[in-house]
Amino acid sequence: MAVKEEIREALAGIVEGKIFYDEPMSRHTSTGVGGCADALVLINGENELAGVIRSLRQRSIEFLVAGNLTNVIVRDGGYRGVIVLMRNLNNVSYRCVPENGHYINAQAGASLASVVNRAAAAELAGMEFCAGIPGSVGGAVWMNAGAYGSEIKDVITAVSLLDAAGNKKNLATAEITFNYRRTVLPGQSIITGAEFKLAKGKAAEIKEKVADILRKRREKHPLDYPNAGSVFKNLPGMPAGRLIEEIGLKGARRGNAEISTKHANFICNTGGATAADVLELIELVQKTARRQKGVELTPELVIIGED
Repeated sequence: MAVKEEIREALAGIVEGKIFYDEPMSRHTSTGVGGCADALVLINGENELAGVIRSLRQRSIEFLVAGNLTNVIVRDGGYRGVIVLMRNLNNVSYRCVPENGHYINAQAGASLASVVNRAAAAELAGMEFCAGIPGSVGGAVWMNAGAYGSEIKDVITAVSLLDAAGNKKNLATAEITFNYRRTVLPGQSIITGAEFKLAKGKAAEIKEKVADILRKRREKHPLDYPNAGSVFKNLPGMPAGRLIEEIGLKGARRGNAEISTKHANFICNTGGATAADVLELIELVQKTARRQKGVELTPELVIIGED
């Protein structure tokens, strides 16, 4: 049976949300590049997600679950399988547990911005460092996102997930290993939500801190062009952007992709770039860093698909 027919069969009667076949991923990734996925599914609920994943696994069909594709590059040849988007799983709520603390619960598809805003509205401090970080809660937890000296591990108390069999589970942070830009979870787990414990603060101070961080991001980051955020992980004691400047590649171009002249750890689509353009710049940086500095730069991005 052809792959696409297998996919149609696997999704039949399960998906309540939208399904797009042969969908150009350039319409959905934050970089605006990428070939067609065999299928793109917009999930509407956790039970639906569990059913889809179970069906795809039973048929050994390749799939990727993502929040909103802010750090994913799909090669120009496309993706032979199903990309499952959780952007509709975006509920964010606040609860106060007397004598225990204040909590924000968010589904995996919720944007970090919505969590920062909900915390600020409840006068809760601790999430400000996430202001301006693109992406979803699930992606932020998966990569232990961080900025300005703080990381997700500092505020998270529990992670909700689907295990390899499609069963729902909750893990406390004591059961999870957080590394630099990677969270270690049981194999084949899919994050469906997270709980954050925050401290009561002063509304004016929280809003001022969020505004200050957003201002710094606007000043330092190339927000005028499509991009995937930071491309490479920082090295100990050396930000990747500074290293890329030192090896002389700030402003380097391939096709219509450019290593930003504003921040060298960003690769921008200046208009009509392809995934190949972006990937060529990534490879150029890695080879040059290896040759000139003897170091290995590791991408933060998820790269999938065929050339």
